[in-house]
Amino acid sequence: MKHLFTLALSFFIIGLFPPGLWAFDLGDVEIHGFISQGYLVTDHNNYLADTDGGTFEFNEMGVNFSTDLTDQLRVSLQVFSRDLGDIGNNDVVLGYAYGDYRWQNWLGIRAGKIKIDYGLYNETREMDMLRTGVMLPQSVYPEIWRDSFSSLSGGGVYGYVPAGVAGKFSYSFQIGAMEFDKDGGYARFFSPRLDETLKLDDMEADYACFSTLQWHTPLPGLKVKGSYYNIEGLAVDGDVSWKIMGFDPLSYQFYFDFTQKDGCALSIEYTWQNLTLSAEYAEDSYQVKFGMSENESMSDFPEDEPVVFKSPKITSQGWYIAASYRFTDWFEAGVSYSEYYPDKDDRDGDQEPPELDFIAWQKTTTLSTRFDINDFWVVKLESSYNDGFGSGIDLAENDARELEQYWWLFAAKVTFNF
Repeated sequence: MKHLFTLALSFFIIGLFPPGLWAFDLGDVEIHGFISQGYLVTDHNNYLADTDGGTFEFNEMGVNFSTDLTDQLRVSLQVFSRDLGDIGNNDVVLGYAYGDYRWQNWLGIRAGKIKIDYGLYNETREMDMLRTGVMLPQSVYPEIWRDSFSSLSGGGVYGYVPAGVAGKFSYSFQIGAMEFDKDGGYARFFSPRLDETLKLDDMEADYACFSTLQWHTPLPGLKVKGSYYNIEGLAVDGDVSWKIMGFDPLSYQFYFDFTQKDGCALSIEYTWQNLTLSAEYAEDSYQVKFGMSENESMSDFPEDEPVVFKSPKITSQGWYIAASYRFTDWFEAGVSYSEYYPDKDDRDGDQEPPELDFIAWQKTTTLSTRFDINDFWVVKLESSYNDGFGSGIDLAENDARELEQYWWLFAAKVTFNF
């Protein structure tokens, strides 16, 4: 309630001043920002937050600064906060802060905390004014992964290479450290997949690499992109509980080392006048070895040495197709269809309990509308019809016995940007 009051107060203060007073005179420093407040409600199942009954715990705020120090060197910084159910809780964080030196068109260098370039929209996903929908398709851009997949601390190179009649190519390569808060969405998404009883103590990785190659085809508005990422040294520690009939649960300290954690995305987008068509396909894979940590709990284990196991490789699969059209200066609409499978080798849910086989997939049809009130205010309304519950079961605190296979999600969002 405190955060909701803060947001309401921010909107009220902004509304006191006419648009002409929102400009800031700080020389060559550009200042932009946004505040958005959303509302999510489902008719069945809790999705991403406590949505069965509705929730206002869905908002974002950010202010960014940038300036050109020379013709080739630009510096940028953004502070950011968000709230999505139990994720974010409006804590203010450094969204990005980097220096960008463009030596030539074919070679530029960024260093600092930089936005991750992955897929068509990950790098710009915080810019709500750039898209029609309230949220990006969750089959490729999971909202609960966002706290870890938005940026990394390190560096990268990028550039554009002309290819004559074939158009031109652009590329990027980024390497650095990602943040894995044990209370963040990414950690909470993976914990129950490693073990349903895992109580997470720590999650960290050595470094991560992201690579993209984009083809700007000779046909104006058509581009094709491939993305790949790899996370090295991802490790998790925490307590795992074992229940033995007739005895109190036993808890042991376990570690999980990811021997593989990578993913890829193939993307295509075509823009013609007021029409935008897009489609993306993504896979994410992981495999872990796990065992007991060397601590006091080892004395309760019957073996002299910890037993190390290796899990099978799990690959998730997601894709979507989408279309949006701007009918007037103030109205835009879009429709999309997406599918997501947490394990692409179990698309029919054969490895799940028969009454819950629908948690092996999620098929979503979404209708989005956008109303541009003026240059600063945007209102969005969106409805999604879902078959299955493959992507949001772990965060939503659902009782599995009460899950429904078919359900609706309604979302509303108002955004002020300057």
